Amino acid sequence: MYPAAAIGVWPWPAHLHPGALRWARSSANYDATVAFYREAVGLPVVGEFTASFGEDGTIFGLPDTGIQMEIVRVRLAGEGQPDRFDQLVLYLNDAEAVMTATAPLRRRGFTPDLAPHGYWSANGAVVFRDPDGRGVVFAPWVYGRDTEPASEGEGSTDVGDPPVHVHWHDGDRSVLRSLFEEAEDSRAQLDSYIDKGRVLVARRGSDAVGHLQLVPTDEAVELKNMAVVAHLRGRGIGRLLVKAAVDACAGSSAPRMVVATAAADTGNLRFYQRCGFRLTSIERDAFTRTTGYPDPVVIDGIPLLDRVWLGRELRSPVDP
Repeated sequence: MYPAAAIGVWPWPAHLHPGALRWARSSANYDATVAFYREAVGLPVVGEFTASFGEDGTIFGLPDTGIQMEIVRVRLAGEGQPDRFDQLVLYLNDAEAVMTATAPLRRRGFTPDLAPHGYWSANGAVVFRDPDGRGVVFAPWVYGRDTEPASEGEGSTDVGDPPVHVHWHDGDRSVLRSLFEEAEDSRAQLDSYIDKGRVLVARRGSDAVGHLQLVPTDEAVELKNMAVVAHLRGRGIGRLLVKAAVDACAGSSAPRMVVATAAADTGNLRFYQRCGFRLTSIERDAFTRTTGYPDPVVIDGIPLLDRVWLGRELRSPVDP
């Protein structure tokens, strides 16, 4: 043992302020292991989940929700694969805190996992891996304090589904028009901007299952149009697209990313705010016959009339 004076007192890094911390480990003897910690050791259970994104688990508080240990039932995996649940999870206040906390990693050349576990993808977390393959998860909410952004069943995918990958689309955009039309009710408006900017496409196998269009403006880059095919919504693909867009723009000259959506579309407002965007302004009567939209359009029981603008700051990967 080294005396405390020899070790010294190390200051906590200023860029990292977790509200809660968790480590997760897999167990091939799940029921017995849970019973061991719950009944023999006497640790309190602060959460449990079943079939959450294909996983079962039990969360122990040490001694409360500020520090946790998660035991996850082992699933079949190929021999020699790293333990996917050998993870350290840092729960942070919001997406901005995640960006700040991960900046030193990006500055040193580390890149986030492009295909993290579905739960982390659906909840907007960023995962890096250490040299031994263990995951370090930066989550944009605090477990035990905040409501989880996605419920335990939301975002799950069928066993055997191919992973979703996001790439730039450099071909004819007419092949993506049906996706664009999912997010745009005015044919005239869509015709006016479909060929502008650049487009990210999410593919599952060879199928395009989502897209996101980025159009530069004088003062920002606009997230102009984004959609995910209906049968795959709620599985984290939209968050994956937004994350890829933010990462792609982090080193650009644009200081901000902006997006507009209908004031009546409560689902979109909820989604973008969970992705780190904040409300900036309201544009009244943006969706009318004079701007090319049919009348009447009703979303969630609310007439489509006004447009809401949201924005989030973009930082260079070298910024602290």
